[in-house]
Amino acid sequence: MNQIEKNGKILPYHIQRKKIKNVYFRIKEDYVYITANKHVSEKNIVKLIETKFDVLYQRLQKKEFIKDDEIRIWGKLYHLHIVPGRFRYEIIEDTLYCQTNEIDIQKLRKRIYLKEIILMTDQLKNNVNDTLHKVGIQALPYKYKYLKSKYGSYHRKHLEITLNTFLATLDPIYLEYVVYHEYAHHKVFNHSKAFYQVLDEMMLNHKVIQKRLKKMEIM
Repeated sequence: MNQIEKNGKILPYHIQRKKIKNVYFRIKEDYVYITANKHVSEKNIVKLIETKFDVLYQRLQKKEFIKDDEIRIWGKLYHLHIVPGRFRYEIIEDTLYCQTNEIDIQKLRKRIYLKEIILMTDQLKNNVNDTLHKVGIQALPYKYKYLKSKYGSYHRKHLEITLNTFLATLDPIYLEYVVYHEYAHHKVFNHSKAFYQVLDEMMLNHKVIQKRLKKMEIM
């Protein structure tokens, strides 16, 4: 674990090399987790950290950690009550009652996220399809996966959209935005002016939603 000090403040960080194009910063429990291509020198990464030091330090201090007996679903925090048995759950007021034999809390949360996002995309289906029809875009199948660095992706080769199940922890408006964003790529693959014109037709307030989403951390 490395660290950078500035004005008496210490920022721990760890660099992980991956086959990616950009440098990504994620806030972990007590340090900044950085993923970067092997061709990006550590010296340049350190320079990036230094330019973002105050923002990263502030985000590290404000990081919200969910307790083992809690779960966040669609922007609301619930008490998580677990009993042994075949997997099923229901939400009653401020508590999510879950019957499961899974002992790994994070795996259990991810299973619930998957169930929730499938239900929510089904609820949004009619409105989404109506919007797609207006802009001349064909509906595509969804794949669901817990991703660490992005909220969704469009696969041009397979003509399908992957959605990050972590979206089930946020307000549903962010899922709706990601769906439209990826569908816009179905019509315009890059982030050109034409792409954003298509997105404008599907979701007028997408710029506001995107700005908020960029400030959030995938945990």
